[in-house]
Amino acid sequence: MSQTGQELVCNGAVCRCDKGTLPSMLQVTSQQFNYLQGRLVATTQDKTFLPFGTCLLKNNLPCTPKLLLWQDAFELVEVAGPASHPLLEKSTIRCVFGGQVSIMLTMQLAAPGLPALPRVEGVRTAFASLCPLLLTEE
Repeated sequence: MSQTGQELVCNGAVCRCDKGTLPSMLQVTSQQFNYLQGRLVATTQDKTFLPFGTCLLKNNLPCTPKLLLWQDAFELVEVAGPASHPLLEKSTIRCVFGGQVSIMLTMQLAAPGLPALPRVEGVRTAFASLCPLLLTEE
């Protein structure tokens, strides 16, 4: 199963509307107690954005998003009550004017993982050649 788009979304996530001219940040207002990496977790109840610049569907008038329901959220978990599911990187929401808002940056911090196996073996070999007594297997 692919993990693409499975990252949870946090407060301040950068989003874009395909009919707007500027990105905007999602503001979490639905709950104040579930955090991930020090940021509030966004839910399907969160629909607060600053305007996405101007709207191409409204003759380039200022964007005033009127959003419907989030799609592709993490439906197996409820965050702040019924019908309040965490948003995922792949989640989208439609605007009544015809635009679709998607998530560009979830605001999760990347954590370093373990190095790839060939790199680990390369480091071990380098240490063995420099300090053979440290890596003796007795």
